[in-house]
Amino acid sequence: MKRMMTVMFVALVAALTGCKGGEDSVALLKSHEWQLKSLTTDGIVVANPAERPVLAFSDSTKMAGSAGCNRFFGSYTITEKGDITLVPGGITLMTCPDIEFEDKYMKALAEVKTYTVSKEELILKDAEGKVMIVYMVAPAKSEE
Repeated sequence: MKRMMTVMFVALVAALTGCKGGEDSVALLKSHEWQLKSLTTDGIVVANPAERPVLAFSDSTKMAGSAGCNRFFGSYTITEKGDITLVPGGITLMTCPDIEFEDKYMKALAEVKTYTVSKEELILKDAEGKVMIVYMVAPAKSEE
């Protein structure tokens, strides 16, 4: 009986820790610039462009990044449940070799509903819980 109680307690602690969102996850979200690892649209992984997109979240509700070639900005909101809404605002309009990819990427950002984040990875999901966009921490920029 005592062993069963211990197992249940450990399981409860693990479940609560795994579900933890709130301030810790928001701080992690804002602590890095995120570089695209993969984009999935309509169940198909889209080939990454030569210049990988990046995304950064400010301490307020602003976001900014690169879709590969064009830069963009917008806003975001996060709920206590871990829901996130990304609202792309403006984007530069340069003629880019990967413009088709950029269109898919920007549309995917607008469809994001939830996120999970760790020190190494940011995962953005749609309303059905399907993984759409996965980021890794962007490498540090070297000073030239």
